[in-house]
Amino acid sequence: MSSLVSSRTRHVFHHSAGAVVVEEGTCLLVRRGHEWAFPKGHIEKGEGPGDAARREVREETGIEIALDEALGFTRYAFKSHNGTRNRKQVDWFLAHRVGGDIAHEPIFAEARFVGLDEALRLLTHDADRGILEKAIERLGAGPAGPAEHE
Repeated sequence: MSSLVSSRTRHVFHHSAGAVVVEEGTCLLVRRGHEWAFPKGHIEKGEGPGDAARREVREETGIEIALDEALGFTRYAFKSHNGTRNRKQVDWFLAHRVGGDIAHEPIFAEARFVGLDEALRLLTHDADRGILEKAIERLGAGPAGPAEHE
């Protein structure tokens, strides 16, 4: 797991990666409780962000992906249930499905492909909507070349 603890500020820093997986005018979302998001998770030791994004999508949804391009990153802060202050950076990729069938992890209520407009309405967090808007812009502009595969 990629995280650091800062004794000076008493924050835990997390580094994660995820993907906006598109397929024929839809994208892949996961739902946990009432929260809709893109598949993402911690970058493991020795793993690059691209490898982590591919692994997390496969683990969380059963879908195998290929990365198309980097979409940038989001950063946010949150408190854990035990009161620990956390800061997280998520590196995002635009990707497409190359195999697999949806078989979500038990922690999720569901995983499914939804229309892009519906995804903009469903996504719980503004940062995720911003990443989807960037992905939609990139899709409209045509391919920008392959992402750096780490």
